[in-house]
Order: sequence, then structure tokens, then C-alpha cells
Amino acid sequence: MPKLAPNTQTVLDGEVRLFRRPRSRAWQATFKMGGRWVRVTTKCKLLADAKKRARELYYEYQAREKNGLPIISKRFADVARVVIADMDRQLEAGAGKKSFRDYKIVLEKYLIPFFGDKFITSITYEELQKFAKWRAEKMGREPRASTLNTHNSALNRVFDEAVAHGYINRTHVPALVNKGRDSVRRPDFRRDEYAKMIRAFPSWVDAGREGKSRDMRYLLRDYVLILANTGIRHSTEAENLRWKHVHLFEEGGRTYLEMHVKGKTGERDIICRANTISFLKRIQSRSPDIADMTFEDLLKKQVDEPVFRLPDGTVSKNLRQTFKILMKDTGLLVCPRTGQERTLYCLRHTYATFALLNDGMDIHTLAIQMGTSIPMIEKHYSHLTPRLRKDMLTGKRHDLSDEEYRKQFDVGSLTVVPSAIGQSSEKTDLGEEVNRAGFAGGSNS
Repeated sequence: MPKLAPNTQTVLDGEVRLFRRPRSRAWQATFKMGGRWVRVTTKCKLLADAKKRARELYYEYQAREKNGLPIISKRFADVARVVIADMDRQLEAGAGKKSFRDYKIVLEKYLIPFFGDKFITSITYEELQKFAKWRAEKMGREPRASTLNTHNSALNRVFDEAVAHGYINRTHVPALVNKGRDSVRRPDFRRDEYAKMIRAFPSWVDAGREGKSRDMRYLLRDYVLILANTGIRHSTEAENLRWKHVHLFEEGGRTYLEMHVKGKTGERDIICRANTISFLKRIQSRSPDIADMTFEDLLKKQVDEPVFRLPDGTVSKNLRQTFKILMKDTGLLVCPRTGQERTLYCLRHTYATFALLNDGMDIHTLAIQMGTSIPMIEKHYSHLTPRLRKDMLTGKRHDLSDEEYRKQFDVGSLTVVPSAIGQSSEKTDLGEEVNRAGFAGGSNS
């Protein structure tokens, strides 16, 4: 038997040792159980009380081993922080999922504040019910099903980590239930509302204070138009977009503008509506370091700089707030069909609506373009079905060839007009500005 330190006491014939940590008056107990050393505080300052408590703890851990319960457990917060650190390492290495950021927010804002001091083994179905009530009060509403899926995924990562380290048995992980509200229709813009916003841009931009405020408005104008003409995600995909990710290519005698985007669902290549080139060229013209290049040279040199940046080269995180100011100033903040406030994400939904109604794009192609699934498209845009079928139902669509149909109904194109590549980025009259924004006819959505 190893020699004990002078201040170490034993009970149960040496099976349990008692000692004090430096600068602590409470006695600690340590013993071996299931091949692992266990160290736990007795919370007792008197030796006699500590010995009694040490015996109780030893027998409790024996019962745990006998009943297949974890010998060592950890508090929820400790395991959760290990999970967060692991997700941070994966994100820094470029291997982590975009959803990791959402999981971190859920863990830090909801799960750790509620479960933090509880042992992972003590989180039962009843505790989850209490958490659900607390969360609804904190959020001020019942969360949607999609929100609960994110919360459950974050919680499962903590349980998986605890199981991997033997802090809890898989059989004791409580079942997670999703009883959130169904997703509601997302706010977007009808064609007349979208036109109103675009027509307001020139005077709204000029009304901004000279300097950064006006620069932000200029950038927002092109940011809005590019989101609405490509369907890329605000923040994640737009934030990661750099000039080296933008390409022109020819096929079948036509020129197309392509972007390589990276975000929530990984990486993909998308084809932009033809007018997107005009908005990119305006951003280029306001960037002194690349303004003197031709647009073709800019793309050929694959400049590794963010597309969405201010003239001084900085990338702003405040476009969301600037967009809200625009919505308030134009009276377009609240979507009348959903009662929700419009945000920059509405432009992605607007792209989908216009693509389905105005461009005649099929759901499969749209799902690939937007980096989502066909069921997700059907789920959120099923309300458009009657209008999607209107020309088939009236016979208009199939009486015409594809080219005749596009010409008669002025459906938008993905083909870049060659003259647009070398054209000046200076703004033309308002009528052309509106057409560039994607108003080439079609039905109101």
C-alpha cells in the first residue's frame, strides 16, 4: 500500500481516503470504483462528520455500479463547454457545420443558464418540461418546430459527449420531443411592393448624411438587388462572397454570370439573373483599389477581397439595421400577408417567388439554385401553386413555344447581354433602373 500523506485519513479499512485541499477546510474523499478513481467533497469541516459522510458516499457509488449507473458524472455546464470548444475548433479548421454557430447560441443563451449546475444524470423528462416552460417565458412565445429542432440538436450534442466519456448511460438519456408551432408563411415582397422599394432607392440614398451613412445606403441598394436576383442567403453566403468567387462563362453562344457561394448548406455554384452584373459593377466602381480595372479583368485576376464592402475596404455588420430604416422610411416594414416585419431574408423568399411565378422555374431547379431541398420549397411556397399552374390551366403556356412565351410575357433571362459587360456602371434613368432590378413583367406575386 502506498505511503499516505501526513494529513490523510482513511475509513473502511483504507478503501476510502480523506484529505484537505490547500486553502479549504472541507474534507475531500477519494476511492476507486469500477476501475476509476472517484474524488468527491464531503462538504464537512469536522473529521468525524467527514468520515461518516465518506462511508455514505462510498456505498452510494457501490450502488451506482451495481445498478449500471455512471460512476462519475459531470455538471451540464462542464460538458456543454467541452462541446462548444470542440465546435469552435472545427469551425476554425473550416470543417465545422454552419449550424454549429446556432448550437453555440442555444447552449449559451438557453441550455447552460437553465441546466448549468445540474448533473447530466439528473436531467430527466420532467426537467425538460420545466425547461420548455422557462424557455417559452424567456422567448415571450412558444418556439416554432424549426427552433425546437435546433435546440434539441444542441442538447443531443451534450448528451452524446457525456455518453462518450461515461458520464451518463445511453439508456438514461431522456427522449426529446418537438411540439413547437408549425412554421408560418414567410414574409416577402409582391411585385408592386418591390417596385416601390426600388423606385425609392435613389432619393433615399441621397437623403443619407454624406460620408459613411450614405456609403452604407449605396452598398445596401446593391446588396438588396443582388440578393433578390440570386437567391443567396443574407449574412452567411453573402458574407463569404469574394470577387474570386464570381465568374463569367460562355455556353451555346451565350454568356452567363456564375457565383460560387458557401454557407449554411455547404458550397454550390449558382447562376445569377443577367442584371446582377450591373449591381456588381457599381460596387466595383466605389472600391478605389479595383475601380480602374475592367470588369472582365477583375474577375480574371480572382481578387481575394469581399464583394460587399464600403469604399474604405471595411465590411459592415450593420446592413440589417440600415435595411430596417429603409423599410420604415418607405412604409414597407410589415408584410401585410404575414403580419411579420420584413428583414433581409425576405429577399431570398422574394427571389423564390419571382422565380416560380415570373420565370417559370421548376421546383427542382430552384431547390438546387437556392441550396435547399424540394420538400422545403414545397412547404414554404405551396400557397403559390394555383398561380404556378395558371397558364397551363388557361392553355396559354402550351400554345406557345418557350421562346415565344418568354417574349410575349417578357419573362426575365439568365443570359448576360454582351454589351453589359463593358458598359459603364453609372446609373441610367429610373425606368431602366427598375428593369435592372428584375421587373421584366409577369404576374404579381
